[in-house]
Amino acid sequence: MIRNAKLFVTTLLAVMVLVVAGCSPTASGSELGNNQAVASSSTSKSQSNANTDKMAQMVIYVPRDDGRGVRPQTITVDSDKKTLKYAISFLFDEDSRQSYPVFPKNVEVKDVNIKDGLAKINLSKQFLDGGQVDGLSAQLRLASIINTATSFDNVKKVQILVEGKTVNLYGGYDLSEPMGRMEQQIVK
Repeated sequence: MIRNAKLFVTTLLAVMVLVVAGCSPTASGSELGNNQAVASSSTSKSQSNANTDKMAQMVIYVPRDDGRGVRPQTITVDSDKKTLKYAISFLFDEDSRQSYPVFPKNVEVKDVNIKDGLAKINLSKQFLDGGQVDGLSAQLRLASIINTATSFDNVKKVQILVEGKTVNLYGGYDLSEPMGRMEQQIVK
């Protein structure tokens, strides 16, 4: 029992000396401690670089609360989430946190298909909720989706579908044909 107490006190004193000395090796100390610190430091740096390499930025266009257009918002995501489907879903989520959300609740991105610069974005039926959509709401919704989609390098035009079907008229906008970027709606 006394032997264990002496061992404990000796170990405690050794730890305290190392803490006070800053854990630096002494003249009689081994180089192993120094090498471990260097290895640990380089491991931390490589892990940090690996985490940075796994991150990507993308731009979404959120409707402004004052209704004057959409504003760009850069977000950082895991690089495997840098997809158009994720960006539009994130946009809907971000809009729901606004003082005056523009998109209907529970609207979802069912799927996205990109081919030859055309993104076909298939939305759930909730996109049409609320009956007749006024011109300003339609303009903000479309500008948000289309500008977010065309911020991806491989997207030049956007076709919006609802439950897989073409919407001909939406708040005064003809959606039967693909739409290009809506630059005039971007307010910074």
